[in-house]
Amino acid sequence: MMDNLSSHHNAQMVALIYAAGRRLVFRAPYYPVDGPIEYVFNTIQGILRIRMDAINDGPSLLNELNLAIASIPSFEPYFVNCGFWRN
Repeated sequence: MMDNLSSHHNAQMVALIYAAGRRLVFRAPYYPVDGPIEYVFNTIQGILRIRMDAINDGPSLLNELNLAIASIPSFEPYFVNCGFWRN
């Protein structure tokens, strides 16, 4: 799983990855801001990285994504950590 850094889209690099029998999954583009969503995305990406062997197609990706999100007990700490307070 890679972000959308321009060097990650290099044709030669992509060909080498596929030649090694691996596949590429690019993260959705976003604008980096030090906000809670960045921490949530990084947590989900870390979980998906561990489970990459279980992802073979679109439906299995959606399944693993749902499991990754469900495994996060609460999103509140991400917001509190970034300065958003509960009322």
